[in-house]
Amino acid sequence: MKLLSLGLERYGRFTDRVLEFDPAARVVVVQGANEAGKTTALAAVTDVLFGIEERSRFNFLHEYKLMRLSATVEGVDGQRLSFARLKRRDKTLVDPETDTVLPGEGLAPFLGAYDRRAFEEIFGLNQARLREGGRKLLAGGGDLAETLLAVAPGLSQVASLRDRMKGNAAQIFNPDRRNASHAFYRAVDKRSQAQRRLRDEEVRVDEVKKVRDAADESARLREQAVTAEIDAALALQRAEALGRGARELRIIDAELALQAGMGEVLVVPAGFIRRTRSLLAAFDEARAVADRAVGEKRAAQAALNAIVLDDDILQLAEAVTGCDEERAAVQRELASLPKRSAEVLEAQAALKTLALGLGLDSHEALLALKPAPPLLARADKLVDGLRAWGALAGALAKDKAKMAELRRRVEDARSELGHVADPQAFKRRVAALDGAEERERAVKSLGLRLDAGRLELVDRLSRLGIGVPDLDALARLPFPELAVAESAQRAAGSAAERVARHRQALADLHEQLAKAEARLALLLAGRPAPTEAAIAAARRERDDLWGSLRPLTSGERRADASDREAARAFERAVSGADQLADERLTEAKRLADLARAELDIAELRAGCTAAESRIEDAVREGETQRAEWRALWASVALEPAADDAALALLREVGSIRQAYAALRREAADGEAIREAARADRVEIEQLRRDLGLAPLADEQPGIVSRCMAELRHAVAELEQRFLGARDHERDLQRLGETAADIAHRSEELARERQALEKETAVVFPLLAIRDEASVDEARAALDLWRRALTLAEALGTAEYRVAGIVRDRDAFIDRAVALAAQAGVAVDRDDAFAVAKSLRARLEAARLARTKADTAREALEARHRTTVAAEIALERAQSALDEQIALAGLADPEMLTAVLDTLEVAEVSTARLAEARTRLADIRGAPGEDEMRSAIGDRDDESLARVIAEAAAAHEAARGARDRAVERDTEARAAVEMLERRVGAAGAAQDEQDAVAEIADAMERFTHDYVAARLLTAAIERYRQRHQSPIVERASRAFAGLTGGRWSGVAVDYDEDPPRLGALRDGRLLGVDALSEGTADQLFLALRIAAIIDHAGRATPLPFLADDLFVTFDEGRTEAGFRLLGELGEITQVIVFTHHEHVVAAASRALGPAAAVIQL
Repeated sequence: MKLLSLGLERYGRFTDRVLEFDPAARVVVVQGANEAGKTTALAAVTDVLFGIEERSRFNFLHEYKLMRLSATVEGVDGQRLSFARLKRRDKTLVDPETDTVLPGEGLAPFLGAYDRRAFEEIFGLNQARLREGGRKLLAGGGDLAETLLAVAPGLSQVASLRDRMKGNAAQIFNPDRRNASHAFYRAVDKRSQAQRRLRDEEVRVDEVKKVRDAADESARLREQAVTAEIDAALALQRAEALGRGARELRIIDAELALQAGMGEVLVVPAGFIRRTRSLLAAFDEARAVADRAVGEKRAAQAALNAIVLDDDILQLAEAVTGCDEERAAVQRELASLPKRSAEVLEAQAALKTLALGLGLDSHEALLALKPAPPLLARADKLVDGLRAWGALAGALAKDKAKMAELRRRVEDARSELGHVADPQAFKRRVAALDGAEERERAVKSLGLRLDAGRLELVDRLSRLGIGVPDLDALARLPFPELAVAESAQRAAGSAAERVARHRQALADLHEQLAKAEARLALLLAGRPAPTEAAIAAARRERDDLWGSLRPLTSGERRADASDREAARAFERAVSGADQLADERLTEAKRLADLARAELDIAELRAGCTAAESRIEDAVREGETQRAEWRALWASVALEPAADDAALALLREVGSIRQAYAALRREAADGEAIREAARADRVEIEQLRRDLGLAPLADEQPGIVSRCMAELRHAVAELEQRFLGARDHERDLQRLGETAADIAHRSEELARERQALEKETAVVFPLLAIRDEASVDEARAALDLWRRALTLAEALGTAEYRVAGIVRDRDAFIDRAVALAAQAGVAVDRDDAFAVAKSLRARLEAARLARTKADTAREALEARHRTTVAAEIALERAQSALDEQIALAGLADPEMLTAVLDTLEVAEVSTARLAEARTRLADIRGAPGEDEMRSAIGDRDDESLARVIAEAAAAHEAARGARDRAVERDTEARAAVEMLERRVGAAGAAQDEQDAVAEIADAMERFTHDYVAARLLTAAIERYRQRHQSPIVERASRAFAGLTGGRWSGVAVDYDEDPPRLGALRDGRLLGVDALSEGTADQLFLALRIAAIIDHAGRATPLPFLADDLFVTFDEGRTEAGFRLLGELGEITQVIVFTHHEHVVAAASRALGPAAAVIQL
C-alpha cells in the first residue's frame, strides 16, 4: 500500500495543507525546520490510517470536533481510495467530498491485518529506537537469536518479555540456591515462624499496638474533656453563687433597714415571747373551757329531764321485730300477687290459642295431648325427611327437563354436520408438504442467483483481457499453480535484484577504487623525508647552544650582549630539530599510508573482478529464471511480466474458477430442488382434488404459497367439523348416561316416599296433625307444640306461686293479732299489717328513749367533772400570766400584747437576717459578704442571669464533649480487653494458612513464568533457524554499503554457543563489541531493513516511516543509508522525516531523481 496524498485540513498547526507523495519515488523526504510541523505530519500519517487518538495532543489550534485529516491510498492491485478521517468515537471515515459516512472496513483491503500498534512497531523507526537497538546489540554480545528477534518486525519485545519472565521466575524460586529474598522461601519461612508461634500459643500482632495507642489517646482526650467540664462547672458555680448571693444580700439589707426603723426594743429573757404567748393562749383557752363546761352541764340536766320511757314494749322486742320482718316479706309477696295471677291468665289464654291452632277445643284438651320430647324429635326428623324429599323431587324434575332440551339441541347439531371423514390423513399429507413454499422460492432465487453469478463471472473474465472466450474455456485452460508461479516470480525477482545489487556493488567498488587511486597519487606527490644525520646535526647544534646558555640560567656567570642573540639562535635550533623529527615521523606515516593505499587498490581491483563475475552469474541466473517463468505460461499462450500483476492475474483466474465451479455445483444442487418442487405441485393438485378445491393455475406468481394456504385452511375446516361431530356424539353418550342416572334416582325417591308416608300415618295423629298436611303445615304444628310445652310449664309455675302467697298471708295475720293482744292493743284481722308496723315503731321509740336517757345521764356526769377541771386550769393560767407581767416590769397588763408584737417582729427580723447570712456563707464557692458585694458591683439581676445562662451553656457543651470522650474511651478499653482475651493460636493458625496460600501462589507464578520463559526461548531459537539465512545475507550487503566498505559484511560464528553475529573486516570475523556505537547503530539499521524486506515477502507491506535516523551519521554514511532505504523503497513506500537540510541534500546525491522532497 502506498500513501499518495495526506491532507492536513485541520490538524495540529496545519490548516488546509496537502502533502503529495510521488508514487514513482523510492524515498520521499519530508523536511521542516523546528516548529514547522515535522512531528505533527509524522503523527498524522498514523492517525489518518488508524483513527485520531481519543486524547490527541494535536488539538491546540483546532478543537476536537473540528479536527480533520484526509488521504488517498493505493493498494498493491492498483485500486485507489480517497477518504477523510474525523475526530469522533465512531463513524470516523467519511467521503472527502460529500462527508458521507464510509464503512469502517473500507480501509481493510489496504491495511491488511495491521493495527496501529503493529504498524508503528513494524514500519516505524526513529533515532531513539535506532540508538536503543544499537546499544542492545552491543550489550547482547551479538547473540544471533536475540539480534534477529530485536530487528524482527513486531517481535522486538519478545526477548524483553522472555527476560522479564525469567527474572520473575528467578525472584520467586531458585532450586539450585536458597535465597531469603525469593518469594517462595519467604513464604516457607513465614510458615515456619507461624508454626512455631502456633506451638507456643502466642500471638503479638501490630493490631495490639494500634489498639493500645488508640486507647491511650482516647484516655488522654477523656482526661482533657473531664478537666474542661470541671472548669466549666466551676465557672457555672461561680456565676450561680453571684446570683444567689445577690438575692441574700437584698434580704440582709431589707432586714437591717427594718431593725433600724424599730428603734430601741425591750430586753427580755430568751423564750419570753414564746412562753408569754403560750400562757396568754392557755389563759384564754381555760376561760373559754370553763364557760363552755358550765353551759353544757345545764343543758345535759335539761335533756335528761325531758326523756319519757316505755318499758312494756321493750319486753316484747324480739317478737315485735320478727312480726315486722314477716310483715314486710308478706307485703312484698302480696304486691306481686296480681302479676302472678295475670301470668296464669295469660298462659291459659295462650294455650287456648295454640289449641285452636292445632284444631282442639280448649287448653285442657291441649294439655291432655301434651307429647313427650322423643315424640317431638321423631316428628322433627319426619318433617325434615319430607322437606328433603320434596327438594330432591323438584331437582329431579328440573334435571329431566334440562336433559331433554340438551338432547334435542345436540341431536339437531349432529344431524346438521352429517357424515364427516377423519382429517388425519389429509393433515399428514399437508405436513409432508411443509417447505413447499420455501422450495418454490428457492427455485426462483436459485435461477436469479445463477444468472447474476454467471454474468458477474463473465464480466470479471472480460476484464482480465487474456482473450478467453467463455468460462468453460477458462476452466479448461492449464494455468500454472499460484504457489509455483509465486516461487518462480520470487526467484526471477530475486535474480533481478541480485543483478541490480551486484551492479550497484560494482559501481561502489569502482568509486572506491577511484578514490583510492586519487589518495595514492597524493601520497606519491610528497617530498623526501629528512635523514638521520640531518636530524642528529640539528640536535647537536641545539645542545651546543644550550650548553653556552646553561651557566647563565644557574647563575654561574653574568649575562653579556651576545647572550640575547644566542638565546634566539637556541630557540631556532630547538624548533628546527623538532620540525625535522616531525617531518620524518609524518613521512613514515605517509609511507605506511602509501603501502596501505596500494594494498587497498589491489583489493578493490580484485573485488571489481569478482563483482563482474558475480554480475555475469546473476545475469545468467536471471535468464534461466525468466525462461522458467515463460515456460510456466506457455500452456496458456500468455507471457506476462514476472511481477505482482501476473500473480494477481492468477489469483483472479483462480477466484473465477472457484466461483464458476461453485455455480455449477449450485446448479446441480438446484436441479434436486426443482425436482422436489415439481413433486410438490403434483401432490398439491391431488390434495386439491381430494378436498374438492379448484385445480391449480400454472403461470400465476406465488401459486404454491397460495395453494398451501388454501389446503391448510381446508384441512383446518375439515378438522374442525370432525372434532365438532365427535364432540356431539360424546355429548349424546353422556346424556344417555345422565338419563339412566335420573331413572335410578326416581326409583330411590319413590321408595323413600313410601317410608315417609308410613311414618306420617303413625306420628301425625298423635300430634293432632292431618295425614295430608304439607311440610310447612307440619313444621308449623311442631312449632306450636313446642310453644305449648313452654306455656304449660309457665302456667304450672304461676299457679303454684299464687297458692303460696295466700298461705303466707293468712299465717301472718294470725301471728300479728296474737302479738297485738299481748301488747294491750285491740285489733281487727283486716288491720293486722298496720298493727305490726305500729308495734315496730313503738318499739323503736322506746329503745331510742332508753338510749337517750342513759346517754344524757352519762353526759351530765362528764360535764360536772369537766367544769371542776376547767375552773382549776383557769386559776393556774392566771397565776402564770401574772408572773410574766411582773417579769416584764409592766405596770399595766393591757400593754403586754403590744410589747409582745414588737418583740416578735424584732425576733423574726433577727432570725431572717441570720438565716440570710447563713445561706450566704453556705453558698459554694462564694466569698465573704463584703467580697460578694464587691464582686456583684452594680450588676442587676438581668445581667447576672445572662452570665449564669452563658456559663450553663458552656458547661452543657463541655459535658457533651466529656460524654463523647468517655464513650470513645470506653469503646477503646473494650477493644483492648477483647484483644487481651484473644489467644495467639488463632492468629498463628491463620498466618500459617496464609503462608501455605502464598507458597501455592508463588509456585503457581513460578511455573507460569518459568514455562513461559522456556517457551519463548524455544520460539526465539526457531525464529533464528527459519530466518537467519536470508536476513543475515541481506544485512551483510547492507552493512558493507552503510560503512563504505570499511566493514565487508556480517557473518555468523557457529562455533559459539549460542551462535553469535559478527562483523567482517580484512577477512576476519570480529565480535560486535569491536564496533563503535555509531557503527553498531548502522548494523542494527541494516538488520532491521533486511528483516522488513523478509517480512514484506510474506505479507502486504505498508509505508515505512523513518524519523531523523541519520543524526549520528556522517555525510558519507548518510548517503549510504539513503541508498539502503532506496532498496527498501523498491518493495514498499519509504517516507523519511527530518529537520536537517543536509539530510535532504544527501538523499538527492544518493538517489538523484528517485528521491522526492516535500518542504513543510
